[in-house]
Amino acid sequence: MNHDPTTDRASTRLRQTRLLGAVGLTAGLALTATACSTTSAPQADVATATTAPHGYVAGATESQEPQLGLLAVAATGETALHDLLTGETTDLDRVDAAEHAATDGRFLVTSDGDRTTVVDGGSWTVDHGDHTHYYAAEPRVVGTLEGGGPVQVHSSETMTTIAWPERGEAVVLDRAALGQGELDETARLDATVLLPLGEHLVAAEGDTVHVLDADGEPTEPTGSTGSTGAGRPCTDPAGGIVTRAGAVVGCADGAVVADDAGETSFVALPDDAERPTDFAARAGRPTVAGLAGDTGFWLLDVRERAWQHVATERPLRAVVAVDDQDEHVVGVDDTGRVVVVTASTGAVATTDPVVDGDTAPLLQLDAQRAYVADPTSAVVHEIDFADGARVARTIELPFAPAAFAEVGR
Repeated sequence: MNHDPTTDRASTRLRQTRLLGAVGLTAGLALTATACSTTSAPQADVATATTAPHGYVAGATESQEPQLGLLAVAATGETALHDLLTGETTDLDRVDAAEHAATDGRFLVTSDGDRTTVVDGGSWTVDHGDHTHYYAAEPRVVGTLEGGGPVQVHSSETMTTIAWPERGEAVVLDRAALGQGELDETARLDATVLLPLGEHLVAAEGDTVHVLDADGEPTEPTGSTGSTGAGRPCTDPAGGIVTRAGAVVGCADGAVVADDAGETSFVALPDDAERPTDFAARAGRPTVAGLAGDTGFWLLDVRERAWQHVATERPLRAVVAVDDQDEHVVGVDDTGRVVVVTASTGAVATTDPVVDGDTAPLLQLDAQRAYVADPTSAVVHEIDFADGARVARTIELPFAPAAFAEVGR
């Protein structure tokens, strides 16, 4: 393994944080939505019981830094979690063969042709806007849902949605129960895209995007630009993502954006543009990226409701927007190189080929690093995208991953 001294120092500090909190790990993983205050320790409540401290989550340990790990599933179902802070790898229960996968940054959802499996990576981040909480708990296989095929997963603090676009079906799961290891289905819809947005659901049903309540029922129109009652037209919806500035559903000629108030707007692509069919970005950021066929990629600034096309030297197989100060975008091209575009300057940096260019790459990233895995090998390449696409280290997994997620971000 190649060592990055900066990474090593950070890892030592974060490892100490985790070890100090490890005694608090239990099997209960409830993600309770607690109101934030200045309380930092339990206060005695004479009439009832002890009041939970600020940010308390039952069954989890809170840390000062993200507790990052790589959760991987083999094509044959072996499952393991590699701790990026300690370098340790833990085997989890075996799951069904992973033909398709998606992640929300905590849960990895895999599927074959018949069933869908939910695996809890055991670490996650809760972003409250002005401050952030980092949690760790016990990783485990939660359970399975009937039905398979390509899958999507998205979460808010209270809801997790799983959609199967090819089947046109989607479910809503109670996120607190999911954190406790239970699959509690609260709604089921005929939708190709289903996104949780606060206490709303944004659903693509047929060629229309609707804003629904948490039970999947229609809401009333909420403003002059909103069309939540009748829905917003969206031809051939495909791809969805939740951002800090709203939820996005991709359409044949643009995207529908829904804001926290339940109002929707349409952001049109230029005429004859090749549309993106999926979007990816660092968790919570307002700018997202999607492939533009063989020509490069699109950036959609959700806050500004604006598209930007960025051409690349070679076609990309995957792309994710970092949306940091320098506007980094990380992709993998058809030769297997990692390509880092600095959108603010137009600068481009690349690695040598690190994965098989003929195989769909597995790409994840956080605020500091990108992780690229190749289903044909048992290694993950950690890329410092802010340092000229430098390969910071190579991480060995116990098997070649067919599904892959960075958890804790």
